[in-house]
Amino acid sequence: MVLGQYEDEAPFRTWNTFGITTARSLAMGETQFTLGSDCAVSLTNPALLTRLPKINFTVNSSFNIAQLYRYSIVNTGPFYTRGNLSLGVIAFDFAGASIRLKKWTLALSIGLIESYHRPSAEDVYDPAGTVLYLLRVDQEGNLRNINLSIARKLFGGLSVGIGLNYAYGFLKKDINEQWDTGSIAITDSKSHKFQGFYVNGGLVWELADKIEVAAVFRMPYVKKSKSESFLNYLSPGGDTDIIIEASSRDEYKQPFVAGIGVSYKFSPKLRAASDFTFYNWSKYRVNYFEEELRRDFKDIIKIGAGIEHLSLRRVFGQEVNIPLRAGLIYDPQPMKEPNSSYYYLSLGTGIHWGKFLFDGAVILGRESGSGNSLTASKIAVSLSFRL
Repeated sequence: MVLGQYEDEAPFRTWNTFGITTARSLAMGETQFTLGSDCAVSLTNPALLTRLPKINFTVNSSFNIAQLYRYSIVNTGPFYTRGNLSLGVIAFDFAGASIRLKKWTLALSIGLIESYHRPSAEDVYDPAGTVLYLLRVDQEGNLRNINLSIARKLFGGLSVGIGLNYAYGFLKKDINEQWDTGSIAITDSKSHKFQGFYVNGGLVWELADKIEVAAVFRMPYVKKSKSESFLNYLSPGGDTDIIIEASSRDEYKQPFVAGIGVSYKFSPKLRAASDFTFYNWSKYRVNYFEEELRRDFKDIIKIGAGIEHLSLRRVFGQEVNIPLRAGLIYDPQPMKEPNSSYYYLSLGTGIHWGKFLFDGAVILGRESGSGNSLTASKIAVSLSFRL
């Protein structure tokens, strides 16, 4: 029973989450280590906060769409589907602000960094128009993050920054099974409340007028869970009502993450960037209701690259910047079996009018390796205000 991509705690669409990609970074192949476009950089490379205007406000919303095949009891045991199942998750996933005080820049934000939603799956047996048997699986959850970051310009175009992060969230899964004969019902419910604390940081160095390099990290941390299990077997005809309850303090040992980035300005209107992100998934561990679950994971490197061209227009006598962006993403998943990877194409544009920046982006991807040809995509829109 190999779940791989879709273990219960697997983030929706991809295991490889690091911060939040707002529209500009999403459009440029999810590159974000050298692109100081908004205060969401505090979640990945807070050193870029020094590149922002004195005051910056940013909000972002996204729509994730992905296909799944094997998860929970779906296509792993008693419950089979004819093909892939799809789900779309829409979220208002980031709001933050930053302010620069001389050489120091401070930022505060709240964001949704992971989602654990799954498509609801239901099997009904009703040969004569009357439901004789029903089996239903539901799962939902998310992980939110509060970030406080500080950054400072040093010397020779070098800036450094560090962020403090408090992560919290929940996961809830229900499996319900009912028989009309005897009115038998089995309910299996599990719920988890998460919390954890971690540190991220980075630096960015302007080597010349045209090239910048960056290095980032996220320390490994333990995502703790207060977990509860409720199992109920009810058979009124047999005068049976069995309830089994349990609780546990679980742990999800999250991996160390590090990355390097580079960007190059061919001209004031044309820029390219690329990120390489290392995830130490071989150290990932799960302690679940006093049992260490097997997660046969390998270390991986995710690669993103993108290009941006700025086009100037005049609207109502004002100069308006209209960026055009494109990128590519290689996103290998950590499980050894199946050997699965996602390949994405990203596109985006925007309107930068005075103090307001509005950007939109989309990534379109397909998975290879699982044998199920899963598809995945994401749409993001962001609005920033600068002073």
